[in-house]
Amino acid sequence: MARHIPVGRIAVGVALVVAAWMVVQEARPPRWRTLQPGVEFGMMRGDPFCRRGSAEIALLRLDPARVDLAVHHFSRQPERVPLTLLQWQRRLGAIAVFNAGQYYPDFSYMGLLVSGGEVISGRPHARFRAALVARPVGGGAGARVLDLEGRSLERERRRWREIAQSFMLFDGQGEPRVKRSEQVANRTAVGEDQGGRLVVITSEGGYTLWEFARLLQKAPLGLTHAMSMDGGREAELCVSSRGFHYASFGRWEDDPDHQVAVPLPAVIAVSPR
Repeated sequence: MARHIPVGRIAVGVALVVAAWMVVQEARPPRWRTLQPGVEFGMMRGDPFCRRGSAEIALLRLDPARVDLAVHHFSRQPERVPLTLLQWQRRLGAIAVFNAGQYYPDFSYMGLLVSGGEVISGRPHARFRAALVARPVGGGAGARVLDLEGRSLERERRRWREIAQSFMLFDGQGEPRVKRSEQVANRTAVGEDQGGRLVVITSEGGYTLWEFARLLQKAPLGLTHAMSMDGGREAELCVSSRGFHYASFGRWEDDPDHQVAVPLPAVIAVSPR
């Protein structure tokens, strides 16, 4: 007599186990590793939002009272050519370097860019309603992710010596500020948490913008709001501190076109105060 195997019940059971595993994965906080005072590194997974490649996401948590953030642009370098991320890191001797934001085919920055109080790109982007800012003009420590909705960018320009303009992923009310689309790419974002710390986030795999925003809202990072820096091959992060090294170059392991680190015209460098 043939035995009846309850395939339907088994399938439902497996689905429940997988769903429970995903919930656990989403709720699990990253394990932070202190690299230097005010600098912590961690990893988390982007399941089930990752569409392509590795679901691993690198996290760099920064205390603005203990580190400096500075904008650097290739036009202010001796060679006047964009550098790869590793070249930028070696040139600047920084703890970490990541891509500063979007740019046009001629390497000019897409939005307002200020470095050391000097305006590199003075053309604000009308649809970019966020800015990563650092180094208050009056002196002292400080760095923020500013939501420019209801704020004057011109006024903020006079308050900060480092500014990189881009667009919001989600705001302080938890509202997504990007549209749904099927465009998949590696992502770099910067968020601000409930304690005023900055979290630099770089994905090793591909996500849509809307799903990446939702992922960061659900993740146990305590983020109040976050902005996007850039996507695709330009989504890069390099960390080097006291024997610890990590680098991600905006590629997918199964995509041969994403195997080379592309030169970046502008980066944000993290250094100890």
